[in-house]
Amino acid sequence: MSVRLIQVCCLFSLVLGFAASEMASGFDGRGQSRGRVESTNFVVYASDYRLATQVSQRAEAYRKSLAIEWTGRELAPWSQKCPIEVELGGASSGETSFAFVDQSNGRGYPIEWQMKIRGPYQRILDSVLPHEITHTIFATHFGQPLPRWADEGACTMVEHELEKNKNHQLLMEFLHSKPSMGIPFNRMFVMRSYPRQILPLYAQGYSVAKFLIYQGGKQRFVQYIGKGLKQDEMNRGSAGWSAVTAEFYGYKDLSELQTSWIKWVGDGSNEIALKTAGNRYSKMVSEQGSESTFAINPKPSEKVAALNMGGAKTNFSEQIATSPESRKSPESGENLVFEIPIYRHPKNMTQGSKPILR
Repeated sequence: MSVRLIQVCCLFSLVLGFAASEMASGFDGRGQSRGRVESTNFVVYASDYRLATQVSQRAEAYRKSLAIEWTGRELAPWSQKCPIEVELGGASSGETSFAFVDQSNGRGYPIEWQMKIRGPYQRILDSVLPHEITHTIFATHFGQPLPRWADEGACTMVEHELEKNKNHQLLMEFLHSKPSMGIPFNRMFVMRSYPRQILPLYAQGYSVAKFLIYQGGKQRFVQYIGKGLKQDEMNRGSAGWSAVTAEFYGYKDLSELQTSWIKWVGDGSNEIALKTAGNRYSKMVSEQGSESTFAINPKPSEKVAALNMGGAKTNFSEQIATSPESRKSPESGENLVFEIPIYRHPKNMTQGSKPILR
C-alpha cells in the first residue's frame, strides 16, 4: 500500500468593487457564531451558519453537475467527507489537498481531503468553489495527479468570466515579455509539479485547455488527458502526448499544436472560428498571411515573434518538497512510512515590484 499526497492550489486576483456586493448580500461575517454544516460529501466551516449552508449546498450541486459535464456521470459518494474552511473577505484564493491510496485495480483513491477557500462572497460561490470542486472531481476520476497545465487550465474553465478574462490578460503580458515567459509544449505537457513562477502556467494552461475544449468538448478533453496519462505511465514523455494529440485532435505532434495555438491566440482566441475550423485553423491563418488580423501586436514583423515560444527562455524550476510521514495501515494497524510529494506555491505573487495576485 502507498499513499501519495498532492496539493493543488488556485489563485485569483482581487477585483475592486466586490466588497460592496459582499456586504449587500448580508454575509459580513461579523458578530456571528461559527457555522458548521455537514452534507453527504462535505463538512463546511464558515463564519456563520447561513454562509456554511450556502457553500455546502453549492458544493454538492457543483460536485454533481460538473462531474456530469466533464465525465458524463455522477461521482459515487466519497468514503471520507471533504472539509471546507471558508474565509469571507479579502482577495480570492483557494487550495485543495488530498492523498491517493493505491487500490488493487491500480487506480488511486483520494482520501484525506482538505479544502480552503477565501474571498468575497460572490467570487467564493461562482469561481473559487467550483474551481476547487473540479480538482476533486478530476482526482476521483483519474485516480492520480494530472499535468499541472491540464488540471489548472480545466478548473479555470468553470470560473466566472471576469476571472477567466484576467487569465487571458496575464497570458498576453507573459507572451510579450522579453524573454518570453511562454512555456514550450514539450515541457508543459509533462509537468507534474508547479514551477516557481506559476502564473504563466495558470494563464497558458487555461488558454490551451480552452483551445482544445472548443474543438472537442469537455468530455473529449477528459478522455484525451486520460489517454495521455497512460502514455506517461509508459515513460513516453512528450512523444506520448504527441501521439495522443494526433489521435484526438488531428495535430501531428505537440509542435504543430503549439504553432496552431499561438496563431489562434494571436488572432484573438476566437471561439467560433476555432469550432468551425478545428485543427485546420493553423493552416488557414498561415494562408491569410498579411491579411490576418492579430489583436496582440499591430506590427506584422513582431506579431508572431512576440508569441514565439519555441525558443522561449523560461527559467522555471520545479519545486517539490518531499517529507516522510508515518501512518497506520488500515488493514494491519502497523505504522507505515511513505515519501509524500507536496506541491506548493506561495499565495502572494509579484512580477517585478508590481503585485499581480494577492
